[in-house]
Amino acid sequence: MIKTALVGFGFSANTFHLPFLNAMSQFDITAVVSSKPENVRLHLPQATCYADINTLLEHESPDLVVITTPNHLHYEHARQSLEAGCHVLVEKPFVTRSEDGLALAKLADEKGLILCPYHNRRWDGDFLTLQSLLENDELGDIKVMHSSFNRYRPEVRQRWRELPGEGAGILFDLGSHLIDQALTLLGDPNAISAQCRALRPGSQTTDYFQLTLHYPDSEVILNSSPYRSGTTERFTVHGEKATFSCDGLDIQEDQLRAGMSILDKNFGTQSHEATLEKGDSVTKMTCPLHTGQYQQLFTLLAESITHQRPSPVSAESATKVIYAIELAQRASETGSRQTW
Repeated sequence: MIKTALVGFGFSANTFHLPFLNAMSQFDITAVVSSKPENVRLHLPQATCYADINTLLEHESPDLVVITTPNHLHYEHARQSLEAGCHVLVEKPFVTRSEDGLALAKLADEKGLILCPYHNRRWDGDFLTLQSLLENDELGDIKVMHSSFNRYRPEVRQRWRELPGEGAGILFDLGSHLIDQALTLLGDPNAISAQCRALRPGSQTTDYFQLTLHYPDSEVILNSSPYRSGTTERFTVHGEKATFSCDGLDIQEDQLRAGMSILDKNFGTQSHEATLEKGDSVTKMTCPLHTGQYQQLFTLLAESITHQRPSPVSAESATKVIYAIELAQRASETGSRQTW
């Protein structure tokens, strides 16, 4: 079993990591860093709780460190863990500066360790469906892609993600997912243009963005708004042969929030469908969505650690996501298109 330490024990750890680490036989959670030891004992009575990562690494020798701390701490906590000889799974955004991502990738490579940024939405059901359609040449080459992650959040919440600070704001939070999916599908763009704004009253961080990835023969438009009521648009992809469209978000997060076990036969089964329109036809064909598979990231991570295989998400690819965010911020501030 992979001796695992959790650094941070808030929403991210309890929603997106603990359900998988607890249910999968490959992992054994032996230690946790948290300021609330009573909460840790309630959920993980077998784990030793430490007040900080320094103390944990002094007293424990975990195989894997899972980092779910605030964004500005990701680089330092990942660096400390790698220096201690541990494999690392780190929440997105991977880091807050692309140069830090490159430094971590180099360190992990030098030490022969797995460094896996947690880009779990590569295993969203709608994204898996889109990938499958492209692999089977159902759409042809992508010409225009709209990808949105909208919510109705008209009021600023008093939490670190929405307060001023390094790595705060919706571009780092939700934008990381959209950018990662786009780069996974289409690779590096030629340039980026963007609008990043604080639209809500009292907002001090980016809570709205629209950015465009410019490719030689295609355009990718990514956006997030805090004012979308009702069912959000998710993907609209115009290909040479057909158009794929899908509304609503992947169901896995809601299921995890509700406490559904990942071993439940319905886990990841989508409650909605997509449509596929071909050529000039006005007929919409129903396109069933693939089952979401967040557990696949953990399965592949375990194989990477035990069988010395590449990380399921490379540090280099996650660093490109941060680089794209940096270019988008610069494009928005200057009102200019930024060359990749």
